[in-house]
Parts: sequence; structure tokens; C-alpha cells
Amino acid sequence: MEREFSLMTSLRTGLLAVPQVRKAVNCIRELTDPDRRAIARMRRTHAKAVLQPWPTTFEDRYPEIFTALDAHLWTIANPRILSFGCSDGSEVRSLRRWFPNARIVGLDPNPAMIRTARAHLALHPDPAITYIEAADVAALGDQKFDAILAMAVFRHGNLEREDRETCSALLPFSRFAETVAALDRHLVPGGWLTIWNAQFRFCDTPVAARYEARSLRFTRAEPMTLLYGPDDARIEGSYSEAMFLKRE
Repeated sequence: MEREFSLMTSLRTGLLAVPQVRKAVNCIRELTDPDRRAIARMRRTHAKAVLQPWPTTFEDRYPEIFTALDAHLWTIANPRILSFGCSDGSEVRSLRRWFPNARIVGLDPNPAMIRTARAHLALHPDPAITYIEAADVAALGDQKFDAILAMAVFRHGNLEREDRETCSALLPFSRFAETVAALDRHLVPGGWLTIWNAQFRFCDTPVAARYEARSLRFTRAEPMTLLYGPDDARIEGSYSEAMFLKRE
């Protein structure tokens, strides 16, 4: 029995190595798996604007970030917060508990995740929460925020899985820098940009010159160690800077 199982596993691995077979299997998975269908539709709709394709999330995922942000925003009666890459709304719901008087916008390109977020909002109405299905912050119009969170957005699972030496083919640094610059345009002077669980360093972007970085001591999450520089090549070390104050 063990030998037969081993042979079947080897056969399956061999077949999946054939590009045509692998493509056919992936198509079948996209048709039968709701999550994969949503990701496929997201990629078709938003093309190259998608950053992190996987919607993995859970509530209160970053308590240290929320604690620090609470300390920084306590003087603002009704802070405006953007959850960039909000997935199914878990982060937005977490932020609501920390900031009961905030106006919160969740933006994500995955249609299934936004449907889930809106369904939860319909059951628990909150006029100060809005969800937008989009990959580009242009969908925000002229909205400005006191804090923007981009958590586990600037990374790609395949980079970790394949341990690549360059990120060019999946998520080039230029897209990180361009997206950060776009987020900067929606952040008020004196506002906080929070980036964590990313495979790039904010300090390498041109816009970083207008910010003051703050490091945090994390107990539930370690700093990312798979990092890529402006030339898309892998760099050594880790990066613990997570919160960035936009100077006046």
C-alpha cells in the first residue's frame, strides 16, 4: 500500500511538472474553488495593480500596531483611518474596537472579500465604515486620512515559497514605491503611515525623506527577513521600522 501511494505521488508530481497539465489543473481549481475564483477575477479586473493576491487575515492581528496608533491619535476626536488591503474587513472591525469614533475606510481588490466585509456590515450597521472594491487608491477620490495601514500587503507568498533571489517577476520594488507614493497623497501632514509584514523597506523609497520612522518591539510577530531592494535583488538582514510620521 505504501509503495502504491509513493508511485501515485510521484506520478502526480511528474504530471504537474508538465506546463499544459499544470495549467489545466489550475483552471479546474479556479472553477471549483470559490476563493481561487475570486482571486482569478481580481487579477482579471485589476490586472497589474494587485499586490498581495492572498486574502489571509484575522482580527486583532497586530495589537502592538493598534496600541501605538491609539497613543498617536488620541488627541483627534474623529480620526480618519484607511485600511489599505482590508481583506474581509477583519482589520476594519479590529480598528473599530480601538477607535470607536473613527471614520474608517477599507479598500481591497478581492470581490469576495469585500462582499464578506459588506455582509458583516449589513448585520452590524455602522455609518462611519465604508468598503471599496479597488486596487488603486485613485478610487478614494480626494479623501484624506490621519492614518493609513498597509499590513501584509507589500509581499507575495510565492516569493517566500520559492525563496527567490529577485522579486522582479512577481512584485517589483517599483510597484511598492509607486503605491507608497500614492498612499502619501492621501495622508495629511502629521498623519501616520503604517507598513508591516512587507518584503521592502520604506526607507528605500523616495517619499521616505518626508517621514520620521518609529520602530516597535513586537511580541507576536517577527520582522520580515526576506527583503528586496530598489534593484529588485534580495538583501540581507531584517527591518523593524513599522510606523512613519509624515512631517508638517
